[in-house]
Amino acid sequence: MPRQQKDFAEKHHFIPPALLSGLLHYAENQHIEYMHWMDGISLDIAQIKQGTGFISFQEICTVVRRALADLRDPALGVKVGITEGLMSMGILGFAMQSCQTLEQALATGMQYHPVSGSVLDMDYQMIKDGTLAVVVTERYPCGDLYRFFCDEFFSSIITCMNAMLGDHDDLIAIHLSFPRPADTEPYLQHFGCPVHFSSAKNTLTFHSTLLQRQIRTYSMANFSTAIRMCDQLMQDIQTINQNKYASVLDYLIEQHLPDRFDMLQAAEHMKISERHLRRMLLMENISFQQIRQQVLERKAKELLLQDISISTVSEQLGFSELREFRRAFKRWTGQAPSDFKKLMISSE
Repeated sequence: MPRQQKDFAEKHHFIPPALLSGLLHYAENQHIEYMHWMDGISLDIAQIKQGTGFISFQEICTVVRRALADLRDPALGVKVGITEGLMSMGILGFAMQSCQTLEQALATGMQYHPVSGSVLDMDYQMIKDGTLAVVVTERYPCGDLYRFFCDEFFSSIITCMNAMLGDHDDLIAIHLSFPRPADTEPYLQHFGCPVHFSSAKNTLTFHSTLLQRQIRTYSMANFSTAIRMCDQLMQDIQTINQNKYASVLDYLIEQHLPDRFDMLQAAEHMKISERHLRRMLLMENISFQQIRQQVLERKAKELLLQDISISTVSEQLGFSELREFRRAFKRWTGQAPSDFKKLMISSE
């Protein structure tokens, strides 16, 4: 993959906004003003707080960097994980809490961790004498934010384990690759085990006997439901991250409705030139205007099947006049919006 396209893929990798949802809830609970953190972010605050939609890795970094600059708290990631860890893990946390044993929960977390909005990669390995280690690595270069992401990740894991097992003392140590902060109390108090800084890797080690511990919130029915939702979300993540410019533009145009998100805005959002964007779309055999029309047609059909008026559909799609929407819909489908709606309702 060319360097420019690889940079684009890294910055615009789309993931669920669960991590930011936890950060915003933490700010609200601490009575911290955070609205300015969200300036220029494609998802609105309601979507982020509900954990719906997708947000780019670049946008997550922007919000977290602003929060860290405002709060100047080196342990912010730990504190967010302590209070919001279960929320940040979303449907994956629910799935893990529904498992029968911690071994099943760990395997579930390893398989489905992208649905939690994680920006890191994880693996586990047997060390020695029955000791296991969960190892965390960067998926994309995080720079100065790596510490926050690791702190939040490990803190959320501990929060989830506490919810699943209750009191336990099976953790051996946490190793972090960052220098020791001035205040280590948040780490020691929450993790409940020795914390080593300036280590070679970022790892959580524990006795393998912990894997056989029974989870007190086990429910086969809840687990089956949660896994189906995780599977669907994994498919959605894979679809939106095919690294095709057309797929990303489709998503961005829809996210910005009813505003008319144009080619220049798209290029600025992607941090590339408008000329380069047009050339990449040409290679994918599609134009920006074609993508826009596909989005508008798809959304129009979806909205027409809901219990809202045609004029409201027109407004939600950004048309200035109802007759302009009627003409566009007939051009797309060969039918008037009212005829399409009647036909769909009768066929159902």
